[in-house]
This record gives sequence, C-alpha cells and structure tokens, in this order.
Amino acid sequence: MSLLKIDESTCTRCGLCAAICPGYFIYSRENSFPNQKPEIDMDCIRCGHCVAVCPSGSLTHLDLPLEQCTEIKKSLDVSFAQVAQFIKGRRSIREFKNSRVLSEDIERIIEVARYAPTGHNNQDVRWLAITNPAIIKHLSTIGLEWMRWAITNIPEMEPIIGGLLKLQESGKDAFLRDAPAVVFTFGPKNSPISSIDCVSAAAYFDLAAVGAGLGCCWNGLLLAASTSFPAMKEAVAIPKDFTPYGCLMVGYPKYRYQRVPPRKPASIIVRS
Repeated sequence: MSLLKIDESTCTRCGLCAAICPGYFIYSRENSFPNQKPEIDMDCIRCGHCVAVCPSGSLTHLDLPLEQCTEIKKSLDVSFAQVAQFIKGRRSIREFKNSRVLSEDIERIIEVARYAPTGHNNQDVRWLAITNPAIIKHLSTIGLEWMRWAITNIPEMEPIIGGLLKLQESGKDAFLRDAPAVVFTFGPKNSPISSIDCVSAAAYFDLAAVGAGLGCCWNGLLLAASTSFPAMKEAVAIPKDFTPYGCLMVGYPKYRYQRVPPRKPASIIVRS
C-alpha cells in the first residue's frame, strides 16, 4: 500500500521530499515525480519531513493528512537576537505568586512541548501534571521524610540537602518551594531512549511556559525521591512499567528579572 500521494498537477518535481527523507525511502529521479521504495510501509518513521518541506503542498502522507499539518507563518519568525535573549533570560523560578495554575494552562503548554524531538520519532513521552494543592502539600511532607532518610543512608547527599532539610524542618517548604503545580515527564522503563526523550520534552515545556506567563524550576530532589522512596513513589503514582525522567515545579513568577548574569565561558572542542 502506498503511503504517499502526489498531486502531479502542482508538483514541481524539485526532489526536496526525497532529499530530506531520513530513511531514504522516497526517491526522485531528475525531471520525474517522487515515488516511494516498496519497504517504506515498514520503515517510514512518520516524521512528516516530506509533507513539511514540500513548497507546493503537493505531497500527502496517508498517516499525516495535509489538512492536519499547520502552516508555518513567516510573520512569526524570530531573529537570533530574540532567541538569544529569550534563552539567556530564562531563570529557575523558586518564588511563586500565590495563584493557582489551572490544568488547562498546563495542557496548553504541553500541546507545544510535545513537539520536542524523540528518538526514531516514537513520541512515547507521557505527562503527569499535579495542580491539586493538597496533593502537592502531601508530596512536600513526604519530601521531608525522604531528605531525612537520604542523609542517613546516602552520606554524600548531606552537603547537597543538609541546609534544605533544616529549612524544611523549620516549616519552610524548601522541597517544593510552595509551587502551585508540578509536572513530570515519564516513559517506558524498557526503552533505551526514554530518558533523553523525557528530558528533552521537559526542557521544551520549561521554555514554552514563559510564553504562558509561567516559570519553572527543575526539581531533582522530587525526581530522585519519586524513583527510589516507596512513600513518594506511591504518592506520585507513575504507572507501572514507567519511570519519571523529568520533573518541574511550575507557577507564576513572584518577581521579574531585569538582567542576565554572566556565566562561565563555554568549553568547546571543534574539529574542522
């Protein structure tokens, strides 16, 4: 069965679809219409490159209908300077306004973040969003138990979380920073690429959240507890046979940052 349909009345026979196909399953001879190799049904990863690149919209993929492919608007292009300021100006937000984050706002950001790249285009990243204040408070309470356990059983953790534990014991939420929402990315335990895919998706969420007026902070402590501490694993309740790999605290930033502090110079190896 053919996965591709070519509108020969509009196709310019430019060959771009064949040139960008990751698996080389589309071929295009000079001055001829593109076609697919017989094995494309088995090996096509449904990345959509062929549909996305066609300048005349002449190629339709059976599993990626053209009408479902959003047109990229030139008017929304951003300059390198804009991207540079956006990325450099991104801050880890640890102080949040006392405003609840609605689940629909989280879902709106995930709608963007799910476009993060995944290995072999498997798109197998799963999401867990917690916006219930009672559940988040419960996670913070378990976090106190986990920090006590970690310092006793993993001595090298003491320099990292010793001060946070004292703050937590004093009544300050040093574990979750009173965040109004928590978002996890998780994937199949048996997948060798789940960890990379989930971290990539969480990074996309982190950046996309800015456009929705929200800020994020990665929480390695909650992630560690949710993969090793029985009480936290039960409370977070990631489905069986899955593992969380990304964890973000999410909320409306309490403060606005005015400048970009310097960072260490990049350590770069170039072979040219």
